[in-house]
Amino acid sequence: MPSIQRKLFWLAFWVTGFAIFMTGLLLYFKYQSVFTGLQRERVLLVAGEIDEIAEKNLTLGQDFWEIATLQDVIERRRSADPLLLGIEVAGRDGRIAYATDLARMGASLPADWLQVFAAQTKVSRLSPSLEEAVVATTIRNSFDQVAGYAVVRYSRQPEHAAMREFSTRLLLTGTVLFVLFTLLLFTTLHQLWQRTDRALAAAAGNGHSPAAAVPSRLAREMALVESQLAGAQQQLHAATARLSP
Repeated sequence: MPSIQRKLFWLAFWVTGFAIFMTGLLLYFKYQSVFTGLQRERVLLVAGEIDEIAEKNLTLGQDFWEIATLQDVIERRRSADPLLLGIEVAGRDGRIAYATDLARMGASLPADWLQVFAAQTKVSRLSPSLEEAVVATTIRNSFDQVAGYAVVRYSRQPEHAAMREFSTRLLLTGTVLFVLFTLLLFTTLHQLWQRTDRALAAAAGNGHSPAAAVPSRLAREMALVESQLAGAQQQLHAATARLSP
């Protein structure tokens, strides 16, 4: 392949590759953001329902540690949605009062979780590991003071599975588009180069310089620009002469 054709091919290769790569990267993170956002909203509905029940009972004057219906509610919600790994309702100090895993009752939430919860007004979101994510809402009593937290832990496996499937489809689509657009761009550049080369060869064969191949309209515009530039230079010289002592 001649040198110019190699250069045109690599130009098409890198331009198309960069465009496809950046577009694919943007689509990947956009899809991940939308998917994880939908999952969080789904889990937040559960946390919000538990929060609402707890606050309603606290408004009626019931003690936080004696809300009888709360344990049944969290167990039903956990069994109804396989995405959920566990639900805990903890006091302000982080000690768990109600939990779908009875062995966790009386234990404490991680200290770093409590720091995140305390920094948020109502809803907190965190991902303590690649396999688990957490959504929590703040439970407030009738005096608008923090009484505890409704914590819902859910699996990130559906997210990983969805991203693997999307990545595969994105890779296949990107590869096909990369090949097609590289060839298309290379063909377009090669045709433009051939037309330019033929125009220059024709101009040389007619005894004209290559500059004669420039379209007449463009040549007239260039002459006009040169004329205006010369006039501006003359005016500048005249103004300089007047300012000189």
